[in-house]
Amino acid sequence: MFVAHGATLTSMRRLPRALRALLFSTAILTYGTLARADDALPQVNAADHGRFVAVLDWHDVQNVPEVWFDTTTARFAAQLDEIARDGIHVVTLAALRDHLTRGTPLPKRSIAITFDDNGDGIARNAFPLLVRHRFPATLFVHTNFVGKTTTKRHNTWHDLQTMERSGLVTVESLTANHPPDLRALSDAEVVHELQLSRRSIRARLGHDVDALVYPEDNYDARLERLAHANGYVLGFTEDHGNADDSANLLEIHRYSILKQFDTAIADVLAASP
Repeated sequence: MFVAHGATLTSMRRLPRALRALLFSTAILTYGTLARADDALPQVNAADHGRFVAVLDWHDVQNVPEVWFDTTTARFAAQLDEIARDGIHVVTLAALRDHLTRGTPLPKRSIAITFDDNGDGIARNAFPLLVRHRFPATLFVHTNFVGKTTTKRHNTWHDLQTMERSGLVTVESLTANHPPDLRALSDAEVVHELQLSRRSIRARLGHDVDALVYPEDNYDARLERLAHANGYVLGFTEDHGNADDSANLLEIHRYSILKQFDTAIADVLAASP
C-alpha cells in the first residue's frame, strides 16, 4: 500500500510522526474508497417489475429563453396541463426510490419530475405552476454555484429552502462544481465533488442526499461505483426509457424534455392504456 503511494516503509519511518500519520490516514481512506468502488452495483428491485415509470428532466423555465435548453413558461404550463389531463401520477423522489430499491408499488401511469442546473426560473416561473397542480419535483443542484451568476442566474439557498418548505420540492446533488466530464477526474477528485455537494446540502437544507445526476450526462461504471461507495443510492442519466429497466440503481433512465416530452408521455400511456 505504501509503495503504491510513492514511499517504502523505510522511507516512511524517516518522516516526522505527524506526517506519517497523515499519509497513513490518506492511504487507508483511498484504499477503502477503491475497495468499495469495486463492489457490484445495486440492481433495480424486481418485486414490482413491469411497471412503466418515466423520469422527466427539465432545465430552466423562463418567459423568454436565455439559452437553447430553456423551456418557456407557457410551454411548461402546457406540459403540466397535459400531464394532469392524461391522468398521469407525479410521484416524489422518495416514492420512486422506494419503488426502485424495495419494489414498493407505484400507481399506473407514474412519472417523476426533475430539474437540472438550478436556474433561477425554476423558483420564479416553474415552482408556482407545480404548486398549482400539487406536483412534486426534484432539483439537482451544483452546490458551489447556488446564488451565483455564470452564463445563467441560479437560485439562492433561500430560494431552495422556500421551495422545500412547500413539501413539493426536494434538492439533490449535481456535484459541487459541475465538472463537464467527471470521467476525466481522478477518484479522489470525484469523491471530493460528491462529498462536498452532500455536505453543503446537509448544512444548508438540513437533510441527507442520496440521489445524483452526472453533469452533462458523462458517466461510466467507475463513477457509478464511486457514487455508490460514497453514499448515493440513485444516479440519473439522460438515456431515456423505463426507469424499471435501468441497468442498475446508479444508471436510472430519464427523458430529456427538450426532445422527448411527447415520447415520454406516449410511452407512459401506451404501457397503461
